[in-house]
Amino acid sequence: MQIERVDPLAVAEEASLVLREAWPPPVLHYTADYLRWQLGFPGAAPLAVLAREGGEPAGFIGVAPRRFRFRGVTSDGYLLSFLSVRPKFRGQGLAGRLYAEVFAGVRASGLPTVVFVEARSAPAQHLLAKAVERAGLSMKRLAACQNHGFVPRAGAAPPRAVAAPAADLDDVLAAMAACRDERVLWAAPDAAQLEHSLRDPRPRRLLRVEEAGRTVGAAAVFLSEIATARGIELVPTVDAIFLPEPTADRVAAVLRATSEAFAGQATVPAVSAPNLAALPPEHLRPAGARPTGATFDAFVVRSPGGQRGGPWGDAEVTNLEIV
Repeated sequence: MQIERVDPLAVAEEASLVLREAWPPPVLHYTADYLRWQLGFPGAAPLAVLAREGGEPAGFIGVAPRRFRFRGVTSDGYLLSFLSVRPKFRGQGLAGRLYAEVFAGVRASGLPTVVFVEARSAPAQHLLAKAVERAGLSMKRLAACQNHGFVPRAGAAPPRAVAAPAADLDDVLAAMAACRDERVLWAAPDAAQLEHSLRDPRPRRLLRVEEAGRTVGAAAVFLSEIATARGIELVPTVDAIFLPEPTADRVAAVLRATSEAFAGQATVPAVSAPNLAALPPEHLRPAGARPTGATFDAFVVRSPGGQRGGPWGDAEVTNLEIV
């Protein structure tokens, strides 16, 4: 088995094949175009690992470049995802070997890395913990991210706040910069990353939240492609939400605007919001958000002796998107 670090953009077709075989439906539709976009964000150096057996792709893992902010300190970082092994190559310890190689790259970079793992999968969590330990890294568990659904109710009173597609990236960046909750490891994309985000091969919008004539928040939303046994379902999805002073009205405005943004394109009526963990829970039900039962645990992985750029291990929760 050959395991090597690769240019993720050059192996997107092979990675897509591995991911689509590794994960049964319902699951994100891992097209090569999606992977090129997700792993091609500007920022930290790209990092991915591909396993091949006799020239045939067997397993894959990658990290998507991101930027984080915690207690006023901003740094490049990574979002680790896409761990996958094709069924016929399982039982050989390949997942652990993929983790080992990618974590060697993470350790060399010195950058904070966020990982999401399905909360109900004890084997997946054990595998991650052992891989982090063997790599000489440390890991902090953050608050769990519980998926919420939202279905617009006919006749419901509109929220006082209004969310609509942003006309200016500066409004979105200003709303993001105004988020100062010191418990939160914030997603902190710069203008180049926001511009890249809008090149998503799936429909995507940046929303500006307004109330009483002033900007009070922002959100990134998109039309998720979910592979199911029946085919591809298109689901309106809240990717990340930024509310410096959250209220139920402002959360409701984002959820409603997400539904409206993809009206006529979505194949299901419900909005999916995988990560609202940075919002006060008392605002979610009044906003119309309901837990669906799907939950991911979030972890921040750090190099020994502290992390370059900030005390990331003190974070309690993140608003980063789950991929």
